[in-house]
Amino acid sequence: MIFVPDDYYLDAKAKFQRVIPAYSDADFTKMGDEIRKNLMKKENDLLIIRRSLKTIVLGDWNSPEKMQRLLDIKNSLLKNQLYAETIDKYYDMNKAGGLSQLQILESCCIMHQLIVFLDGEGPGTITEQNYLSDEYRLHGKVLFFIENGKFDGLKSNPSSYIKSFPTIVPYASTSLLDTVLTFARLRIYRLAGIIYLQSQNGKGLKKSNYEPWKKRLAKRR
Repeated sequence: MIFVPDDYYLDAKAKFQRVIPAYSDADFTKMGDEIRKNLMKKENDLLIIRRSLKTIVLGDWNSPEKMQRLLDIKNSLLKNQLYAETIDKYYDMNKAGGLSQLQILESCCIMHQLIVFLDGEGPGTITEQNYLSDEYRLHGKVLFFIENGKFDGLKSNPSSYIKSFPTIVPYASTSLLDTVLTFARLRIYRLAGIIYLQSQNGKGLKKSNYEPWKKRLAKRR
């Protein structure tokens, strides 16, 4: 047991009293108001950052039911103050001409900070999966959701999915929306916190020589 003399506590109390005014003092009220003001400003700044971070929801789009599932995910994210889009904003499979699906993926995946990808069997989804699995620089953005039953079947030989998508999230069909919302919020909130700290420390976007990802990517090609 460590012995601490009584005068240590008396000295510590005196130091606190010099720094923190008495509860009934006007100075204490002023200090509390200032703390609340700063906390509110931080929360507002974080809210603005979170709303600026874009999520794209990818998956099977080859039936009304599957299409509605992706739209439900998008709307769930939007209702919870997370900006989200589906690929139909960029790509119309029924329209002739224009950019191909791969060309759309190459541009829009770079411009989104989070990619919510539902495992599927449709031709378009397979194209998306093959593209993303080969694009290592995008892996940190991808949350790959797969049904529990299929995930259990892969446990004995998971290498093809594990090496392609480091973040794999199994889900029950009855709780898909909640599962996606939980993991998307964790990722977006964490990213917003990092961006906020960088801005406070003069790093990231605040650096005078900062280059956007799109410009850095162009140099690699």
